[in-house]
Amino acid sequence: MTDSYAGRTMKVGILTFACDAGLSGIGQYLIRLLREFPQTAADLQFEVIGFHDELEAFLPAGHPYTTHVVCTLWKNPILNITWQNTVLPALCQKRRYDVLFLPAANRRLPLWLPCPTVGTVHDFSSIHVSGKYDPLRDFYIKQVLPFLIRRLTRVIVVSECTKQDVVQYARCLEERVQVILHGVDHNTFFPRDKEDAQRAVCPKYAIRPPYILYLSRIEHPGKNHTRLIQAFAHLKQRTSLPHQLVLAGCDWTRAEVVHQVCQDMGLGDNVRFTGFVEAQDLPSLYCGAELFVFPSLFEGFGMPIAEAMASGVPVACSNCSSLPEIAGDAAAYFDPGDVTDIANVLLEMIDNQSARERCINSGRARAAQFQWSFAADRTIEELIHAVTESA
Repeated sequence: MTDSYAGRTMKVGILTFACDAGLSGIGQYLIRLLREFPQTAADLQFEVIGFHDELEAFLPAGHPYTTHVVCTLWKNPILNITWQNTVLPALCQKRRYDVLFLPAANRRLPLWLPCPTVGTVHDFSSIHVSGKYDPLRDFYIKQVLPFLIRRLTRVIVVSECTKQDVVQYARCLEERVQVILHGVDHNTFFPRDKEDAQRAVCPKYAIRPPYILYLSRIEHPGKNHTRLIQAFAHLKQRTSLPHQLVLAGCDWTRAEVVHQVCQDMGLGDNVRFTGFVEAQDLPSLYCGAELFVFPSLFEGFGMPIAEAMASGVPVACSNCSSLPEIAGDAAAYFDPGDVTDIANVLLEMIDNQSARERCINSGRARAAQFQWSFAADRTIEELIHAVTESA
């Protein structure tokens, strides 16, 4: 899909700030879109704005994008907010952007820009999860960010669940909010032989199969690692379960709480913290697992669920926020606040072969619906819509 504006090619600025150098779900969202945009809108001109030590992580090899490099001195959150409200408006005018795309709009936004804006809000988790952030950041997200989101020309959300929050808490007009689901890279995430997958990753990350996998940054309390660890400990005490629990991801906010709970439960090497997992190892990590579990207290989408389903791995997950919307009938659900319920569902999904096969087959069909090419096409539509309705 292409378009022109005022007799010239439409120019789109893309801001990479608050996308975690590609290491988080939001970062992966931007990476996938940047790989699709050249095929989706070959006649649009894109310029990617970011720190010089991060741009390479976002841009595919041989990319057609022009770039604007920002000095890393502006990385500090307070300085970065200052940059977005002073330097960025002038940059938009100088570079003649017809529209600016802000893919991390639930984290950081400018007060005003001289061009139309489209921002993606991934979730409002801090509204639903008490204590997720420190008081200052919590105030910014709850009191300041809704006002800034309302000033966007168009708002993209990644699920109906998030749309409800944006309409209710940010008080955005519903017609300005568009749901565009994430995709899955089906060339990367597909079923593989389990033993081959385990041979590829288990020695590298000191994993002992069989294993239950949770892939997420180690964060407390939102990701709910602590109750999962407690549920797993109960299973170990009640049964002869041979499985290891693998918690894959970087330490993040209050990760020390998660590590301490594991130590207090006396689980030793029955729980494996892998730290950061390289992107090329993720498909084998999924496919080597007996079960993928996702006990998060709140998610705007839950990309690892879609990737696990595409990989042919049965999924057990929380019955709240967007997760039932994304997984549909392809997962086994539990109450993330109930340790006993988590343990019972895990055991059922390990022991019940018919339930496993149902989830595997339904999961692959469900995951096939998530396509990055479709997400990119719809995002371009929103960018063009923002320009035309502001003309």
